[in-house]
Amino acid sequence: MIKTLLVIVILSLVAGVVYAFGFWGRPVPLRFTLTENADTDQDGFIDTWHFASPHDGKADFVEIDSNHDGRVDRLQFRNPDIQTLDVSNSGSDVSARKKLAVCLDGAPYEVMAQLWDQGLFREFSRPVKVISVFPSVSDVALSEILHAERVPGYENLYFDVQRNQIAGGAISTVSKARIPYLEILDYDEPGIFKGLAYILPIRTYRADLGRFLKRYAASPRGYYKAHLCATDSLCHLMTPNEFAKYLREVDTLLRDIFLQHQGKLDLVVFSDHGNSQVPSRRLDVEHFLAEAGFQVESSLRSQRSVAIPGFGLVGVMAVYCATDNIPRLARLFSRCEGVDFCAFLEQGAVRISSDRGTARILADASGHRLKYERVDGDPLELALICDQLLREAQVDSQGFVQADVWFKSTVEHQFPDAINAIFRGVNNHVTNRASLLVSLKDGYHYGSRFFNQLVTLRSTHGSLRKTSMTGFAMCNGPMSQKIVPARDVLSRPGSLVEQ
Repeated sequence: MIKTLLVIVILSLVAGVVYAFGFWGRPVPLRFTLTENADTDQDGFIDTWHFASPHDGKADFVEIDSNHDGRVDRLQFRNPDIQTLDVSNSGSDVSARKKLAVCLDGAPYEVMAQLWDQGLFREFSRPVKVISVFPSVSDVALSEILHAERVPGYENLYFDVQRNQIAGGAISTVSKARIPYLEILDYDEPGIFKGLAYILPIRTYRADLGRFLKRYAASPRGYYKAHLCATDSLCHLMTPNEFAKYLREVDTLLRDIFLQHQGKLDLVVFSDHGNSQVPSRRLDVEHFLAEAGFQVESSLRSQRSVAIPGFGLVGVMAVYCATDNIPRLARLFSRCEGVDFCAFLEQGAVRISSDRGTARILADASGHRLKYERVDGDPLELALICDQLLREAQVDSQGFVQADVWFKSTVEHQFPDAINAIFRGVNNHVTNRASLLVSLKDGYHYGSRFFNQLVTLRSTHGSLRKTSMTGFAMCNGPMSQKIVPARDVLSRPGSLVEQ
């Protein structure tokens, strides 16, 4: 009898797990379905969208772009009579409205702009570019965006300088311990699913969407901040077209939230960084350094020791070594296939080394003016921009340029905001700063060997390349800027909206 009961219990548990898994990660059920759209003025662009709730199939909501700027500004609904609301957010009191900020981790600007041009995400103005930080990885970028305290390392697996050992890793990912920006977020994907996202990407992604929607609906907070991590894993594993297809589910989810609030919501959606969206291969750094007499290890045991935490498959390496070896390793890495440049701190300045030459970045006493001093060659390929700044009288007598001028002058460069990003990247962001940061070219990555065998990488990020550095931001109001530094995306609620 006891054995029979035990068998029944075990079978019930197995059945429960199978049942739960069968329904876990399925498409998120939403309240409203698009039934019809129209081009009412026949200018070739859709300007009216009809939505119905599944229970009756009637057009419960109609979204209208009345001024034909591409963004919904009128909302009609039955209550029970037809009512029309102004949802343009032009001149509205943003302090009196509920606010929602959603990060779509790793979503590139180009993909989001293309989807908007195709008629999606039309509750929002057309996306603008967000210039991320260097390294362009989530822990660092989200700390900047949320104005959080420094994280221990550039990724969850990091080198603990004081303890002289690799720390963190999977346990840190699951526990989320000592990651300050997570305390600011109201929703972040549970750590246990972040690894699973590379094995069951679509199910994990849909579970992330559903979990966020459920928790947001239950929250009384007036300003809710969410991080949808699973979008990044999709981008890593899929072609650009496949990735764009699944972002359509985010479009319907955000619209569902917008309609449930009857448009009375300030909504900002953004990404923390971009993605290369090209296949890449892992650099065999261990072999490369061994040929030069160095040994990649988990701690610095001797002058030959080099520690490089390998966790995610990203386009940047945080290298730790004996201080005397930093210049030599920088020269060595500069000759390594797939390396764009190295950057390290040298007597208060940041030295940059690449196969294109060497340079220094210096700050004045205020820290608000920076100088790009070419030693030999032009490692960041900024000569033309520097000449232009001289002609425009933006360079002072000592060669310094305002930080915001550097930003405006270099945001469309192949290394966006390079001077600011490198200087801050080497000096700030983490408590365990690397001896040198190595930025890789598109098509190359470094990280866990095991992880590298597990997945086929179709995209990555982390480098200073334009593809990795350029995310997006959009809001359901007129946009006041065309290009935004990451630190300004959420500097204050409604900061992207024209007042």
